[in-house]
Amino acid sequence: MRIGEVLQDARRRAGLEMRTVEERTKIRIKYLRALEGEDWDALPSPAYAKGFLRTYAQLLGLDGEALVDEFRRQVEPDRGDSAYPLGDQVLEARRRRGERASGSRLWLVLGVVVLAVVGALLVIGLTGDDERADRQRRQGSDERRGQQDGRKPDRPRGTVSLALTVVEPVEVCLLGGGGEALIDGQVLAVGTEEAYERRRFELRFPKGFDNEQFRLEIAGKRRRLPKAQGPAAYEIIAPQRVKTAPPPGEECP
Repeated sequence: MRIGEVLQDARRRAGLEMRTVEERTKIRIKYLRALEGEDWDALPSPAYAKGFLRTYAQLLGLDGEALVDEFRRQVEPDRGDSAYPLGDQVLEARRRRGERASGSRLWLVLGVVVLAVVGALLVIGLTGDDERADRQRRQGSDERRGQQDGRKPDRPRGTVSLALTVVEPVEVCLLGGGGEALIDGQVLAVGTEEAYERRRFELRFPKGFDNEQFRLEIAGKRRRLPKAQGPAAYEIIAPQRVKTAPPPGEECP
């Protein structure tokens, strides 16, 4: 069974366009295309892939768990193995019989490769510096707001574990410290299980929620969130503190 073909055939039989599927599942079109094209490397992680498969299957009336089992059988055993060892494509050319490779050309190729590697490392370093600077600015802004309100800012102590098990479909956005999107604003299907450990989380429900839709465990203990009307958000700060946050927008983050 080809997973992508099953999804594509079911969507076409249902007469659904990609844009309609995106609106109903909250899964971005690029990820929907990756599922139908079985381009697993385009998805954030295997956990995301399985969550997307469950949600997409539920919309199409398919057996989501069967698709996830097929994903585990077909994809996960080989995931992470490269088709070629590093450098094979560069060394792919062979000397023609009777010809001698030019030493200058070889040095030129090696020089281009070295420059490309150095450039990539430089870009990664600059990007990391920018991200760290952004996190520091956001942290400083939060601290200043706390001081203006006459309160001391919350400082995490250690880390806290968070586990979420979905009982009924619910739209969730989960952010880690520094705005890291752990669950990217999607409707989680029944049976989805997510677990993370961070210093701080922000759990958002753009369309509201009911505590019966999911099981939330913080530091290994089940917690029920305070009820809210409409969109709601909560900060979870190590070691176990939970407090209400400003209502979220439609986007995550």
